[in-house]
Amino acid sequence: MAVDTATRACSVALADRDGTIAELNYFHGQTHSKHLAALVAALLDMASMQIDDVDAFAVDAGPGTFTGLRIGLATIKGLADATRKPVVGVSSLDALADQAGFSARRICCMLDARRGEVYTARYAAGDRAVGW
Repeated sequence: MAVDTATRACSVALADRDGTIAELNYFHGQTHSKHLAALVAALLDMASMQIDDVDAFAVDAGPGTFTGLRIGLATIKGLADATRKPVVGVSSLDALADQAGFSARRICCMLDARRGEVYTARYAAGDRAVGW
């Protein structure tokens, strides 16, 4: 199970080795704390799964909004502790770059940091894990 609460969108997804099983996205101006638990429950219901069926958890570790990140990290930490399953943090910018697939060109990812600023990272071909 993966959770992303780093931006205005609140997203949850389930995947296995073959790809995405189910995904829900909620775009609303309100805080993610009002919607995340219901999204997780609906996602599990869509996939006909229980929380104990999840093998591992992934959570967006930022950069992103401070409150959004706290909500996602706390939720996943609680689920992982309750089920005794592992957790991995994923960089927002690394996840964005990964969507581009392989490219011989440089990739530059940006997220709105508000107040006229951006979070950014540039990637070279084959260098997805570390921005330079």
